[in-house]
Amino acid sequence: MEPTIICDELFMRLGDEDVLVLDCRDAMDWERFEIHIPGALRMTASEIARDLGMLPDDELIVLCGTTQDCADIRRVCRVLRLRGRNAVCLAGGLHAWVTGGYPTERHARPQAHAHR
Repeated sequence: MEPTIICDELFMRLGDEDVLVLDCRDAMDWERFEIHIPGALRMTASEIARDLGMLPDDELIVLCGTTQDCADIRRVCRVLRLRGRNAVCLAGGLHAWVTGGYPTERHARPQAHAHR
């Protein structure tokens, strides 16, 4: 089983320069639930695999998914750890974060193009 971080610990470390939160939800879940952990970057599992070299190797990478058992992000965590990254899964995923009453941010809505 891949290592996890509990919501309380992540909450205490939010904003630290050495913590990167990656929201790994797919486009459908991202649009359906219009909130995320403050400061989290959205990267799907395939984007993480493709852009692995762009991820920092000196930060704690917290992966946030939609399943409470982390099934949707365990493989990504394993790949990151095999490539030398300090990656963990958020225990309980976004569901645990929201039901625990932790702060969230709304996604920025794309700006509509003005008609002339």
